[in-house]
Amino acid sequence: MNLSPSTTQKLKAALAEDAGKGDRTSRLLIPANTKGRAVIIARQSGIFCGERVVREVFRLAGRRLALRFFVKDGGKFSKNQKVLEIKGNVRAILKAERTALNFLGHLSGIAALTRQFVEQVKGFRVAILDTRKTTPLWRELEKEAVRIGGGKNHRFGLFDAVFVKENHRPFGNLKKLRRFPRQFEIEVRNCKELIEAVVLQPHTILFDNFKPGPLKKAVSLARKLNPEILLEASGGITLKNVRAFAAAGVDQISVGSLTHSVESIDFSLLLLPS
Repeated sequence: MNLSPSTTQKLKAALAEDAGKGDRTSRLLIPANTKGRAVIIARQSGIFCGERVVREVFRLAGRRLALRFFVKDGGKFSKNQKVLEIKGNVRAILKAERTALNFLGHLSGIAALTRQFVEQVKGFRVAILDTRKTTPLWRELEKEAVRIGGGKNHRFGLFDAVFVKENHRPFGNLKKLRRFPRQFEIEVRNCKELIEAVVLQPHTILFDNFKPGPLKKAVSLARKLNPEILLEASGGITLKNVRAFAAAGVDQISVGSLTHSVESIDFSLLLLPS
């Protein structure tokens, strides 16, 4: 999958944010045509994600840099492991350094956290999904990181699915949903709303902010009413309790923290003497 033109343009802007009119220190100290070699080292273990982004950032930095990856997207790496080698113009390497490391750390952090959630629910037939709680303008990359970590993507935005949430209810005419049988998702907060939702024949019902015990009872009721509807849980789900939610019998679990509060993985770039 190639980067979209929109994301490529944003990567140019990200590089320009850091480089501005040029690296004043490198211009002062390093001759323009100096060639060298650098390595990127992981300072903690995790799941690698960001190969396409890193390639593009170093390409945008110019001077034809040669990259060699020692870990592929989705692969595990350990603390102090070398994940990438870059050869070429030293000024160009330093120009791209921080932007590349920022993306690599953030996206690998998302992939690693997603993998932890996936591992926690092993043994259950349940998918781990992301949400729209992403960094503005970087949704494409963050959702790809979720996939690389073993999760699945929920809808990309408001435009690609009918998803009835709490704030649609006060002014929305839910009877119109009968024109879209099994082509929409609807959020429910209690069993009364669940029964009303099943009548509308949705594709998916989302149980919002249920505790595992009440959720199990609601899932049982939903299966009796219509076993073909996909069931999803969301709200307050963490690594500590996700297995309890999976045990309640839902088909998928959406987790906003995969993207909205993930901890970046620390990487360092080191220039090596020739």
